[in-house]
Amino acid sequence: MKIISPEHFERMEMMSRNFGAKSKSNSLFLSEHEISKEINGMIRSIKKPTETEFKNIVELIKSIDNTEHYDGSQWYDYKIHLNAILRINGFELNII
Repeated sequence: MKIISPEHFERMEMMSRNFGAKSKSNSLFLSEHEISKEINGMIRSIKKPTETEFKNIVELIKSIDNTEHYDGSQWYDYKIHLNAILRINGFELNII
């Protein structure tokens, strides 16, 4: 999958690691960590994304809305970063 820049994707990776670290003392971060980790893995492994793969990512990011999670500013920032990657890959859906 195309990324905007290595730094942009590294920020997404850093946010995921941060969710993981915070989940050790606050379980509300656990779902954010798990979903961001899975999405980041998909971004790394998918070379040319299909419509189905885009939809899978969107379903993952939206599935967290059905769970209790921290939902702080860093989660919002993660979604902004993800939205930018989806757009650069030709998928026009605002996930924020």
